[in-house]
Amino acid sequence: MYDVLIAGGGATGLTLAIALKHSGLKIAIVEATEYQANAPHPGFDARAIALAKYSQQMLDKFGLNISQIGTAIRHIKVTDQGHLGQCYLHHDEYQTDALGFVVEMQDFGAQLRNALPESIDWLCPDAICALDYSQDAVHATLKSGNAVSARLLVVAEGAYSPTAELAGASFVADDYQQTALIANVGMAEPHQHWAYERFTQTGPLALLPMSQQRMSLVWTLDTARAAHLQQASEQEFIQQLQQAFGYAAGEIIKVGERFIYPLSLVTASPTVMHRTVLIGNCAHTLHPIAGQGFNLGLRDVVDLAAMLQNKQHALGSYAQLRAYALARKPDQDKVIGLTDALVRLFSNQHWPLVIGRNLGLTLMNQLPGLRHQLATQAMGLFAQATQQTHGE
Repeated sequence: MYDVLIAGGGATGLTLAIALKHSGLKIAIVEATEYQANAPHPGFDARAIALAKYSQQMLDKFGLNISQIGTAIRHIKVTDQGHLGQCYLHHDEYQTDALGFVVEMQDFGAQLRNALPESIDWLCPDAICALDYSQDAVHATLKSGNAVSARLLVVAEGAYSPTAELAGASFVADDYQQTALIANVGMAEPHQHWAYERFTQTGPLALLPMSQQRMSLVWTLDTARAAHLQQASEQEFIQQLQQAFGYAAGEIIKVGERFIYPLSLVTASPTVMHRTVLIGNCAHTLHPIAGQGFNLGLRDVVDLAAMLQNKQHALGSYAQLRAYALARKPDQDKVIGLTDALVRLFSNQHWPLVIGRNLGLTLMNQLPGLRHQLATQAMGLFAQATQQTHGE
């Protein structure tokens, strides 16, 4: 009998296992796709993620070293294409070495796997195909034919998780009718640790600093244009990107492999059930407009790990899981609501909204109080204050 069975060996599932490594709990991870040395894993693909400062601090606390594999974000510039509104954030205004870090998922995955304790059972490749419950445990049948039981099942398989559906959860999607085009681009000049978010007529366009004079591109487009640009020549792609973004970061001289992902807000309900909890993208998959997806999921991990370690006698009980869900709700509601509102505000060309958002960007840049709120959200410090309020 395991104490904790984690379904999903991606970033969220592995981070939870590492967060619990000193707990004394008996843990197993079920992961469907085998890791191979020189092949990308679906949980750690070509994308890069922006980790908030608070996220970096938490991962370092778990024994990881994000600054070793990540590139610091020290300055942020937010603009609206074709309009004057803009806002700047600088790390030294907040007495910190960085506002956040950009980490390539493949590097992050390698660091997580290397940090995984040997005491954790790794059931891979395998998947849960049936669930049964008793008063004190969840009993999982695996595709391999093996059966495992645990006091708690944590589902971290991402949106539309089959294991979550087996447990009784359902998913609701709000399709934004947008597609994210992801690529790494080479710049003619050093990025000087600047990150850029530019709101265009089709949606936000972000450039995030990476190593070797590269930047990570996340470009929100309508689906047809995204498909065209994915297949376009490098010359045409760079021309279109430079036209949309401008020259704030200098000249774009190279583009790597391009990937496209449909964008929607996907939420699961319920997220806690008998002996079962959903975390990370399995509970809430967000639009990348504010770069909050994994940061929000990491805060799920931090709160859940603390609760499981501090109250092991009640591990997996519905009362414990309900308390976790209530503790997480303010942060989740705030981030989901903010992200959704930003998508609708900055993807809308209705002129009163255009005027309003540009006025907002201008005021934010001129008023330290408003700018501080934006920086606080960017660094994840709202979440830190929330967790301190709950005594974590």
